[in-house]
Amino acid sequence: MPCPFRPRPPVSCLSLALLAALPGLGAAQERPAAEATVETAQVQEPIGRVLVTGRRRIQVGPVPGLALSRDQVPAHLQSASQDELRQSRSLNIGDFMNSQMQGVSINDYAGNPFQLDVNFRGFTASPQVGTPQGLSVFFDGVRVNEPFGDVVNWDLIPMNALERFDLFPGSNPLFGLNTLGGALALRSRSGFSAPGVEADLSRGSFGRRELRVSAGQHDEDLGAFVALTHFDEDGWRDHSPSRVTQAFGRLDWHGERGSLTSSLLAADSTLIGNGLLPMALAEAQPRSVFSAPDQAHNTVIQLGLSGQYDLDDWRNLTAQAYWRRSRRSGLNGDIYEGFDDFDIEHDAIPDPSDPRIPIPRNGANDAFGDGPGVIAGTPNGLLTRTGLSQTVTGLALQFNSNTRPHAFMVGASIDRARTTYAMSQRLGLLSPTRQVLGAAQAIDGQYYAASHDIVGNDFAGRSTTVSLFASDSWTLWPGLSLSAAARYNRATVDNRLAVRASSANVALHELRTGSAPLQGYLQGRTITEESFRYSSLNPSLGVNWQALPRLHVFGNLSRGARAPSVVELGCAFDPTPVLRNPDNPALGKTARSLVGPGCNLPTTLSGDPYLPQIRSLSGELGARGTLGAGWEWNLSAFRTDLQDDLYFVGVGDGRSYFDTIGRTRRQGAEMGLSGRVGAWQLSANYSYTRASFESEFYTLSPRNSSADFDQNSRSGDDRYLEGQTGLPTPGATLNRGYGTYRMIHVMPGAEMPGIPRHGLNLQLRWQATAALQLGLALQARSGVFVRGNENNRHQGSGSDQETGQYYCSLTSCPAEGYQQAPVNPGRPFTEPGRLPGYALLNLDARWQWRQGVSLFLQVRNLLDRRYASAGRLGINPFTDGTHGVQGPSGWNYNSADWRPSTLVAPGAPRQIQLGITIDWGGTG
Repeated sequence: MPCPFRPRPPVSCLSLALLAALPGLGAAQERPAAEATVETAQVQEPIGRVLVTGRRRIQVGPVPGLALSRDQVPAHLQSASQDELRQSRSLNIGDFMNSQMQGVSINDYAGNPFQLDVNFRGFTASPQVGTPQGLSVFFDGVRVNEPFGDVVNWDLIPMNALERFDLFPGSNPLFGLNTLGGALALRSRSGFSAPGVEADLSRGSFGRRELRVSAGQHDEDLGAFVALTHFDEDGWRDHSPSRVTQAFGRLDWHGERGSLTSSLLAADSTLIGNGLLPMALAEAQPRSVFSAPDQAHNTVIQLGLSGQYDLDDWRNLTAQAYWRRSRRSGLNGDIYEGFDDFDIEHDAIPDPSDPRIPIPRNGANDAFGDGPGVIAGTPNGLLTRTGLSQTVTGLALQFNSNTRPHAFMVGASIDRARTTYAMSQRLGLLSPTRQVLGAAQAIDGQYYAASHDIVGNDFAGRSTTVSLFASDSWTLWPGLSLSAAARYNRATVDNRLAVRASSANVALHELRTGSAPLQGYLQGRTITEESFRYSSLNPSLGVNWQALPRLHVFGNLSRGARAPSVVELGCAFDPTPVLRNPDNPALGKTARSLVGPGCNLPTTLSGDPYLPQIRSLSGELGARGTLGAGWEWNLSAFRTDLQDDLYFVGVGDGRSYFDTIGRTRRQGAEMGLSGRVGAWQLSANYSYTRASFESEFYTLSPRNSSADFDQNSRSGDDRYLEGQTGLPTPGATLNRGYGTYRMIHVMPGAEMPGIPRHGLNLQLRWQATAALQLGLALQARSGVFVRGNENNRHQGSGSDQETGQYYCSLTSCPAEGYQQAPVNPGRPFTEPGRLPGYALLNLDARWQWRQGVSLFLQVRNLLDRRYASAGRLGINPFTDGTHGVQGPSGWNYNSADWRPSTLVAPGAPRQIQLGITIDWGGTG
């Protein structure tokens, strides 16, 4: 239909026509549904401006231009408006999604509210390098997954700059690489959509202080918006202060046939995440730390420029260009688990003329295994420094046709990234408060790594991704539409890595001053240059059917792809046979990766071979509708299967690498109900998610009670003793011939760690008076398996008692038989490999004091429940000693007294926050 007049922004002629033709579109709106109205006017002749408020159509894909109704999106789309985001008082997007969205849970491995792993339908968006990522996140069309590891830094996204966000489930190809389980599209506010001034000022428990200020203004053609946020807290854990500062600015120009938008995002944060605690310590002293510091300093600057040109009333061209630079520096203090290998041979005083008797610093490794160990001068901490710099630029161009019966778009994009990464390590000492200190003067001078930084990695890489994409929504007849989309990606990755060579791959405590090989160890570095190419064509097909006036049915099927990240390619396993020692061919051959450095993420990278990209096949069936005025419901079932999925697996000789493990699966169901009765408003969201491994594989997990503790299960090369022969067990031939020593066997059907099967979010709001609103919310999650228990078989019983290696010489074996190497006594397992579920109550209240000014109260974990959201199997060296002596930190210097432990991420206790909100001419 022709447009009788050309309105100026914020509403286009197309929007007016669609609102008239499609009343009651979807639930994705600028204002909550209960507040949405449509104003109509009799039009006799062209006029200058018409203001229409109503349900907003959904921008499909990262770049705006193609706008569809919710009923044209064949999936269970979840959305939130700026009012909902603001009223939630959430610290970040992950926090909001966990409390409001179906299918979402969090893992707080880092122990910081801004460093959450956010899981959606079994896929993760995490700030932790090395965590397999499966969700794409876009801010105004710019992909904020960082190129190094595809991580997402939630602290760099300002909440008060967001107008809305849409959570697209499944492998939607329009969002490109890494969209295996879903995509999150964030849109910013503008001077047209958010005029006026808004400010939130609050104080809370544990020294929390937060200020959020935003301001918008517009005239007929120009609009400007700015948002500032500053967050500061001491933290509820010991030694855990954090600071976050964010700034965002946007300038819009709207002309007669086109528009331009420019934006600037800048953020700076210093986050302390004190990580996991042994379960017993978390129950007794949840505010304590296992080791510290664990500090991350993040910065970002992002510039964006986008525009739209209207070819006619229905067709337009959109374009976007951006530049983004982020930097991250880290300082991590950890226990030095290499202490477990300290023995007499390695720790003898290097000067043989010294009359002192060499005593093993680890009492478990003296002649009888029951020595006290040595405190003075013994390093027991590890300091790791990392530096990461990433620069990304991109350009996208898109043609959009918002017509009927076909609403379609075609486009192209190119994204280029440059990344540098460096890591160094140093031995240290644990203080009485378990801070790792670089105390070279207090450590025995023979430990070179206590007084010098040992460079582990030096990495530089470039990547380029070129994409072509298209989408079409075809309305066959009123109430029935088909959707089809496809995207072709071609990615190129070029890396240069400098790592410690195999000849220099020794533990840090074995770098000894005065020893002959020291300089060779320090100078032994390998330079590797590698190049990888990936391409994929990812289609999708969906259907929407308005079966009844109050019943809408939908379904979709889609393919997705994720190219391995730099971390995964750098830590990929290479099975190519090479000589164990080129100078001694008699030692035989082994896999190339087994003569190089292992991967101790996120600190170790090694140049390794091509890994296939992950391919996903995703499907969903669902329905939604209404149950009368003010009540909405939804129900959907989903399943996503991955091929050539990647995981950190064990390959022998105590090493782990990223490798293809075959198939994995995420499947489940979601349902929701929301509505209003008088002054009461109710929302209930339930999700069932089962994430499982669907192929057999082995992974290194020496703290799992079901691991193989038989030293004779090493592969033939690993069992080698010069001049001797071994007596292998059947396990030595398994795991592709790399043995099963200290590994667990993961079978199809085993559940993935950290993903709860059941999730429930309930919210009840009461408008007690015209000025007072009260809210009560319940978050409930079922139990999860911890990392290290991928086979789901760990028990809090038994021990890690090893079976010593059997050996004999070729000449004496017939007469004397096999001898067995001595082993240390086993350490008992006492803690489970699964965490219980939990339920939390949150309370909030808002009192409208006067026009534009309101006071709010928020209480999280109202009942002060103790719980844990995630965990892993580990070891606790801070134990009372049967034999060993303990230092000031509690460190036991006889590792036989250490205890296998389930390390958990303790949840925050009750937190109270009070604040004031000011709206001056805004939307609040």
